[in-house]
Amino acid sequence: MTIGPKKKTSKSLTRERTSAWILKMARKLKNRVMLNKEGTGLAHVVDENGMYNGRQVIAKKSNKKTTRI
Repeated sequence: MTIGPKKKTSKSLTRERTSAWILKMARKLKNRVMLNKEGTGLAHVVDENGMYNGRQVIAKKSNKKTTRI
């Protein structure tokens, strides 16, 4: 006994289902984006200044470059 689909799914139905899934995932990703002071960035990500949820969690990086000899 074989297990498989009883009818062939048409290309248009397959493509319609795929495009609907892509749009749904794009909408989910858009809802995950949290606006920070610049208006960009993902939720639950430390800011470039080391701020997270209104508090300092990582020390600020200095722009001072060190050279080794």
